[in-house]
Amino acid sequence: MKITNQKFQTFYPNQYSPEEQAALDDLRKTVAERGGVGPMADRTVTADQSKMLDYARLWNPYDPLYNDPAYAAGTRWGRLPAMPCYIFEENISGFPMMDDVGDDLGNVFYYANDGGDIELFRPVYDGDVLTFHSTVQKLTDTTPVEGSPLRQFSLFGQAEMRDAQGGLVGVGKGYGRNAMMRITDGYVPTELEQTYEWLDNIPPVHVTTQAEWETIRALWRNEKVRGAEPLYWEDVQVGDETVPTCSGPVSDMDMFRLHGDMIRSMPDARGFLEAGEELMTDAYGQKLHFMARHYSYCRIPGARAVFYNFTARNFILRMVTNWMGDDGFLRGFKWRFQNLFQCMSENKPGLDILGKVPAVAGKFVNRHGMEGDTAICKGVVTDKYLRDGAALADLSCWAETLDGDIIQVVEATVELPRRTDR
Repeated sequence: MKITNQKFQTFYPNQYSPEEQAALDDLRKTVAERGGVGPMADRTVTADQSKMLDYARLWNPYDPLYNDPAYAAGTRWGRLPAMPCYIFEENISGFPMMDDVGDDLGNVFYYANDGGDIELFRPVYDGDVLTFHSTVQKLTDTTPVEGSPLRQFSLFGQAEMRDAQGGLVGVGKGYGRNAMMRITDGYVPTELEQTYEWLDNIPPVHVTTQAEWETIRALWRNEKVRGAEPLYWEDVQVGDETVPTCSGPVSDMDMFRLHGDMIRSMPDARGFLEAGEELMTDAYGQKLHFMARHYSYCRIPGARAVFYNFTARNFILRMVTNWMGDDGFLRGFKWRFQNLFQCMSENKPGLDILGKVPAVAGKFVNRHGMEGDTAICKGVVTDKYLRDGAALADLSCWAETLDGDIIQVVEATVELPRRTDR
């Protein structure tokens, strides 16, 4: 970080001043009253076909099951199902944030998302009234016992999604990492100064060669949407590979295209400032909302915009839905990635998932996805089994760049039709 010359307080696990203990008690009270903090708070939403189609158009425009209501009506579902990523965006497994502690625990804050898990029991359809209820919130002090300038917490959240009849539609889990620093002389760094820790972990952009463009185009041409052709469980074997998909190279324009809905409703600088919002200041003195780091990276020279943490996850989702076809159903989806703050990161995220694939055993997510990256998505069947009458297959999947860096890992569980049931 740029502010290493400043004097920081050293923290130790589970050692708090009376003021700090009071802030934690208030946080736990907020959890109890609101049913969670940050994206995990309780709420009710109504699924909307226009939004479902918008999501499908952005993340998998090639699969008619999610893009064409007339086509979907002729499938086993009888109507248009939402692409699974649609409910992910409703934050059933959102990343929990300690956003209600103010300055009591530190005057510099970092938030990091470690990933999430989701289990689905049926598709989501247009008009579904879905209630999200937080069932578990667990806050753990993970500050190293030897002491650290970062006071670190892990915040685990679990939520249920039920329909209007009370039926369970999905269960989601979110894993958040929260860290605070306290500068003892009272100096509080600007948002721009805080971003320098990010800069230290940003590799240079890959310059795509003409030969690599030909490789990318070949991957596009070979992509296969299974569609109406059934993939029977009996025909799937451990070790089978999915047909790879390729997304990118992802430009800043692509980031706006994929995620623009997240910022269209936000106020401009005037609106934020008049509302008392604290904004970051870029190298040119312009006031920017923190979301700018995902699109322009605050215009810091030599920097790169950062993927939303679900960007590469949804690229992988396209590959999985391509593979399973119209008759398949995504039952489970676990995603892991590396956050930018190395001092807060898991050592080797996704190692347990990739360890099931001999060809990539020992590899893990070694960096975050960024503007300019090409995400080549691959998957391998690692298990098949029967559970409660359902024929299931597990896949270990990952997204890798042209340089071979792994930027996202996913474990998917897919329910497939059986020949004996036809």
